[in-house]
Amino acid sequence: MDRERLIRTVEAILRGTGYKTARMDFKGSCFDIVASRLLLLLFVKVATNIDTVTEEQAEDLKRLSKFFKASPLIVGLKTKNAELEEGVVYERFGIYALRPETLYDVLVENELPAIFAERGGFYVRINGALLRKLREKYGYSVNELAQLLGVSRKSLINYERGEQAVSLEVAIRLEELFDEPLAEPIDILHSTVEADLNVIPESPLEREIFERLKGLGLGVVKVKKAPFNAVSKEDEFNILTGIDERKTRSTVKRAEMVTEVSRIINSDGVFILEKARTEIVGDVPLIPKERLEEVRDADELIEMIEELKKEIKKQLFS
Repeated sequence: MDRERLIRTVEAILRGTGYKTARMDFKGSCFDIVASRLLLLLFVKVATNIDTVTEEQAEDLKRLSKFFKASPLIVGLKTKNAELEEGVVYERFGIYALRPETLYDVLVENELPAIFAERGGFYVRINGALLRKLREKYGYSVNELAQLLGVSRKSLINYERGEQAVSLEVAIRLEELFDEPLAEPIDILHSTVEADLNVIPESPLEREIFERLKGLGLGVVKVKKAPFNAVSKEDEFNILTGIDERKTRSTVKRAEMVTEVSRIINSDGVFILEKARTEIVGDVPLIPKERLEEVRDADELIEMIEELKKEIKKQLFS
């Protein structure tokens, strides 16, 4: 399956389970699909080989997820020269990665995976308190059960404390021995990630605009691998902010993508240009930076964005 077909498959799975989606067509983007349903928001990177997802893309993906309280996901088919296994969760720079079939099982069948891949094989996290309860119920000492499983006494104690993952083979032996499920499911739809939100602007224009936005009371987080340059926040308002020297075809394409993303994540969008006339692309105003200098605070900026959208839509339909 090529990447284009894989993206369409992932989007179909999401839409088929009630998610609203927007798809990116931006070279090197840190995400290819953004999807929302009720209180769930997902940023999804699709890669045939998950090893092609770069650290820079992953860091941006984590920043967006942390900023919007979303979950990041990577969906792919293989890693290095091996196929990803169905029902197994992998990781790439701290982000869950899985096959589309596994995503389907989670969304359609409501079956969360329990197995994760690490160097050396497949592992599960088990319910340590339940393991200890079962061991004591069936009269096994720590030493006896450890010998029966072929693990060290220390490992078994760590299992019971929840401090060590269990190899898949040992987990199967435990569940066969006690005839009870012990593996803890991995909730890939509610993952939390750590992210560095302090990223240095890449150009003097970015630095100037970031400082101005911060001066208005907005929190600003730089994003490198997305159609927008930054995400800005003031209370419950989020703004996807694009920055460019002037209007180009690329600017228009990026603004159109920001329009689609904004609709999914319930945000506003704005592009601030060094020199340009004020206009709207999709639902995103393009404004010269001089207009930004006229704004006194974040509320006024948000009000200006909404007024510009109304004004230009009125002109279009009059």
